[in-house]
Amino acid sequence: MFNFSAGRARILPPPIAGVAQSYLELGVVQSASLELKVDLKELRGAYRYPIAVADGKGTASGKVTFAQLWPNTLNAILSGTLSNPTTGTTLSPQPPVAIVGEAHSISAGGTATLTQAALMVTGSEVITVLDATGDAVFYTRTTGTAVSSSIGGKTAGTYTITAGVLTFASADDNLNLLASYQYLPVAATSINNDKIALAQIGMNNAPTFQLMLIGTGAKNIYNSTAQQFIVQLNACLAPSLKMDFKLDDFTMADLDYQAFIDVNGNLGNIYMINPGG
Repeated sequence: MFNFSAGRARILPPPIAGVAQSYLELGVVQSASLELKVDLKELRGAYRYPIAVADGKGTASGKVTFAQLWPNTLNAILSGTLSNPTTGTTLSPQPPVAIVGEAHSISAGGTATLTQAALMVTGSEVITVLDATGDAVFYTRTTGTAVSSSIGGKTAGTYTITAGVLTFASADDNLNLLASYQYLPVAATSINNDKIALAQIGMNNAPTFQLMLIGTGAKNIYNSTAQQFIVQLNACLAPSLKMDFKLDDFTMADLDYQAFIDVNGNLGNIYMINPGG
């Protein structure tokens, strides 16, 4: 597959006092990088080339450069205290929130309703159906009324969607699926003129966040279906946040990050939607 442009980037802060957080946008991404590397350990004798090579310690790190400075996003990175000196109305529309890997079961009637069905952005969904053997098969949305199943051929099936309700072929009844999609949160009255207070804190207090890099993708050259490349890193720390103020140019923020395994021992996932040949 071919990925084009810097795409989008979001972070998910950890829950606060048991309250779940929403994804925060790193607005207007200029560039994003991910480097996965390991140290190689060589066993050598008296000759030029090593006798054996083994992989040692590994790291997953990168950088996101973005231009739109949202108060909540900066506060989540900086471990600050966000306060609001004056009241007003929040900017509208609010940025969409991404849901990755929401689990559902296709009903006996061939339907599944997304949790945020009323607020979802139609066309943002990525649907993976688990067949009877547990293998994941990507499904594509059709604008017609006829839908097809992937049963028996490991080929991509189709579905229709109306107001967040997915409809599948009868052969897919009772199969499980994973849905990734975006939804627009209900706009709430908020305040303008935010302040982020940066106070002295102890070491080992940096916030852990989930990072999602979403490639804009291109068209699959074989069947002209939309492609998408998504990287999800479950636990990250930011060793630095740099902001460049320039004459006659926009301010850019550089967020360095390093990923590590989460509480379940997982680093993250890479999703390749309609990768083609």
